[in-house]
Order: sequence, then structure tokens, then C-alpha cells
Amino acid sequence: MGHEKTETVSTAHSEVESIVSALGELEKEIDGMNARVDEMKKRLMARSNEQVEKLKQELISMANAEAKKIVDIARAEAEAESKVIAAEAEKNLVAIKKNIDSSFGKAVENIVQTVLGVEQEAPKAKKSRKKSEN
Repeated sequence: MGHEKTETVSTAHSEVESIVSALGELEKEIDGMNARVDEMKKRLMARSNEQVEKLKQELISMANAEAKKIVDIARAEAEAESKVIAAEAEKNLVAIKKNIDSSFGKAVENIVQTVLGVEQEAPKAKKSRKKSEN
């Protein structure tokens, strides 16, 4: 009976060592998996950051293109309005030149009469005198 007890203890001890060894191996595998998972996390974060940066650059590019379109439209509208203003100014300038040309003779006559000391009638008095003469 003593011999059987020794064999049972020896077998139990052997089984315990086998279980401890298996647990040790399992722990090593778990540590290895954790290391691989950490490495995968790092790669995934790096890839995500690359994608975020790429999308950011694309968004900036799209925003710049849209801003350029808006500026181009505004420039075209301003140029068109500028042409309208310039045409109106030219029309006004022609009218002013025409008015100057038509009044030039009268202005010279008034200046000569002023220099010679001839009294001039007011424009309203001339009109009322012309009506009374007719």
C-alpha cells in the first residue's frame, strides 16, 4: 500500500507540473498575443492618422477651389459693374462737354462785357423782356 501511495503522489505531482507548465505556455502565448495586439493598435492608429491627414488635405483643397470660384464670380460681377459705371461716366462726360461747348460763346461774351464794364441783365430779366417785346 505504501508503494501505491508514492505512485499516486508522484503521478499527481507530475500532473501538477504538467498543468503548471501548460499554464506557463498559455501565459507566454497570451503575452505574445497582447504584444501583437499592441502592435496592431499602433499600426491602426498610424494608418488612421494618415487617412485623417489625407482627408484634411483634400478638404482644404476643395475649400480653396470653392473659395476661388466665389472670388472669380465676385471679380466678374465687379468688372461688369465697373464697365457699367465707366459707360455712365463717359455718357456724363459727353453731356458735360456738350454743355460746355454750347455755353462757351455766351461765357466769352459775358467775360468781354464784364471786362469792358458793360452792365449785364440777369437771365430772368432777359426772358421777361423778350416776352414783352413779342
